[in-house]
Amino acid sequence: MVALIIILFAILVLDQFINRKLIKKLNIKRSDLGEKYVNKLHKYGEGILYWASFIVMIIAINELPYLRILIFVGMTALFAFRTIMKWIYVRERKTYLLSAITCVLFILGSVTYGVTDYFNFI
Repeated sequence: MVALIIILFAILVLDQFINRKLIKKLNIKRSDLGEKYVNKLHKYGEGILYWASFIVMIIAINELPYLRILIFVGMTALFAFRTIMKWIYVRERKTYLLSAITCVLFILGSVTYGVTDYFNFI
């Protein structure tokens, strides 16, 4: 459980640091960041993925500790969906890169947690 918390905290810190640097480097304006959804499909799709990830997270933490890696998989799916929707519809604003960075961090977090969790079972 400690490894899970440390990895999630590291993802949070790295995401904030990288996104701030990327916003400065690409000159992404606050008005570009303000629009959260590009259309209704994006809004409802992201809502479904968010709540599904939240439910899986609660079940994995409380009931099924051997499925905790699904926390990372659910969040990766959420940010991958957000990246794809923004890349398709608002590519010129480059805000999809911010979601892509978060998606990659969750993929790396899932690999890291998988390796540490594997060695805990040996």
